[in-house]
Amino acid sequence: MAATSQLCAADGTTIAWHSLGTGPGLVLVSGAMLAGADYTALAELLADRYTVHLLDRRGRGGSGPQGDGYGMHTECADLAAVLRATGARQVFGHSYGGLVAVQTALREPALVDRLALFEPAVSIDGSLPRWFLPEFRAAIDRGHWARAMTLLLRGLRLGGPFDRLPLPVATAVAGLLLRTAGRSMRQALPTVPAEVAAGIALDGPADRYASVSTPTLLLTGERGPGYLTTAAAALATAMPAARHVVLPGVDHGAPQQAPRLVADALAPFLAEPAQV
Repeated sequence: MAATSQLCAADGTTIAWHSLGTGPGLVLVSGAMLAGADYTALAELLADRYTVHLLDRRGRGGSGPQGDGYGMHTECADLAAVLRATGARQVFGHSYGGLVAVQTALREPALVDRLALFEPAVSIDGSLPRWFLPEFRAAIDRGHWARAMTLLLRGLRLGGPFDRLPLPVATAVAGLLLRTAGRSMRQALPTVPAEVAAGIALDGPADRYASVSTPTLLLTGERGPGYLTTAAAALATAMPAARHVVLPGVDHGAPQQAPRLVADALAPFLAEPAQV
């Protein structure tokens, strides 16, 4: 059973995380619409070798709201605080959590000894899709959660079957999901507009990450969105200690849908001897 801990961020917001396993510390940073608990299956596969800390980013799980003045600096400060509190030196970030992780390594290099990223939502020279944002924000403002989720998944090309279904049908399926297994997604949906804005604000060339010398594993799925695979490859070229591995047969949801495959890729990388 995971033990829950929390701290008070500099602005007074509660930041929570859930820990399981034994060994060196590893913090898992969730993607948009996901909470720490959504990575439990992956954490359990690593828990015999690592103490895995499942971070609830702001607006989800046991953590407080995004708060005024939210931006990437907020996310990085929260992750840095959890790293200091737990003593963990390794970070795994998925999607937007991958952007948070690599930005933290850029800003606080002394805190991160090893970095693993699955399809990080890093926008390289305008790569992050944004055409859908006006409609998406309008749906959020009106509380049309199923429509908002469908527009987000289709806009970012993360939807799998959502991308192929007619919009009304996809919206109905999304509504059912949000009322059942996807309740944590419903909680996190209102945070997504500010997260997307933070990601777009950091758009630029890959070489802005050239100073990140932390050993880094960039994972992408064979069936993941092309813009994320291309961005990961660009990061692997720009970052001096990074490498890019494509996992066969999976898409952007692999950390939840194929946790064994992701764990098998992560474990040997995390176990590599520290560079001197």
